[in-house]
Amino acid sequence: MLFSLAILLFISPTVAALTDLQTKCTGPDRRYNGTSCYVMVKNARRQNFAKLSCNHYLGYSGHLFHIKNAAAQATAKELISNYSSADDKVYTGLEPINSSAPFTDQNNWGHYYRDGTFVSATNLPWAPSQPTTNTAYNRVYYQPSSDKIYTLAETTTYFCICEFEEALKQPVTDLEQKCSNFKTGPNTFTSFVNDVCYVIQIGVTKNYNDAKVSCNAFSGYYGRLAHIRTMSDLWIADTIRSAARVPYARLGMEQTDLSSTNASIGWYLTTPTNQSMPATFLPWAASNPVVAKRSIAVTTGYPKIFATVDSATAYPSICQYGRTTLSATTGEPGKSRSYL
Repeated sequence: MLFSLAILLFISPTVAALTDLQTKCTGPDRRYNGTSCYVMVKNARRQNFAKLSCNHYLGYSGHLFHIKNAAAQATAKELISNYSSADDKVYTGLEPINSSAPFTDQNNWGHYYRDGTFVSATNLPWAPSQPTTNTAYNRVYYQPSSDKIYTLAETTTYFCICEFEEALKQPVTDLEQKCSNFKTGPNTFTSFVNDVCYVIQIGVTKNYNDAKVSCNAFSGYYGRLAHIRTMSDLWIADTIRSAARVPYARLGMEQTDLSSTNASIGWYLTTPTNQSMPATFLPWAASNPVVAKRSIAVTTGYPKIFATVDSATAYPSICQYGRTTLSATTGEPGKSRSYL
């Protein structure tokens, strides 16, 4: 009998323990597949606002879901059909990679993360005649009834599915909790990305000098107007600007030489107290920069772009809060994935 029991134990399949994400991924609004948890958000909203719905919660950094294989597509279809409606359309994380390439080129669409990075997408279930030639249709939705994807404008309001991946698990920090709980009213938008909290408030407008010293909402954390050094940084800033539905959002960037008559040079990343640093990433909108407009805002348009704005005019601003520790050489707060 002992021998039979030993044989039984030997041939019994090993039962793997559930991961933390699998344990949390239960309920009618979510499904676990592969190494991801898919969560249905049944609030119709614009695509950039939908991105903020996939903020870092459940202990993981989330993003609009990626149709990276047939299993992910089937999981999304089942989730929508069972929890919502087979006719509902939901936003995906697909966007164009290169704005200068034809929008009809299916290889020019990638799966984006909330920090502006992306992975190339292949074998996507495009509907016939998709993607369209209309450059305003630079977002993608999935429709379970047809099991296909279609392009549309960012301003359209649909439901969305957020995806949380095992590989993107992160510790929940004090700053993140403050960021997610920060509400001074219904018109405050926040996004926590790469250990940094971004904040914009609709209806709160300031001139540049007042805005530059106004980012002090979180006690114990270093705040300033947002600095944009890369396309990923700009992608984050434009997402929160678009979610707030404002045409201009001030950044921490200015032309410090007030006597300059050359609008193309002399731009700096500035802070309230520390030494300014040269701004080298300047993706200007058409007809920009403009002489005598000494500050920069992120504005509407595709690809994501800068515009010069008058320093004395009041605009909404994007504040950025980092860690409490500052670099001795740059005066900048620590940021784990970009600079120290």
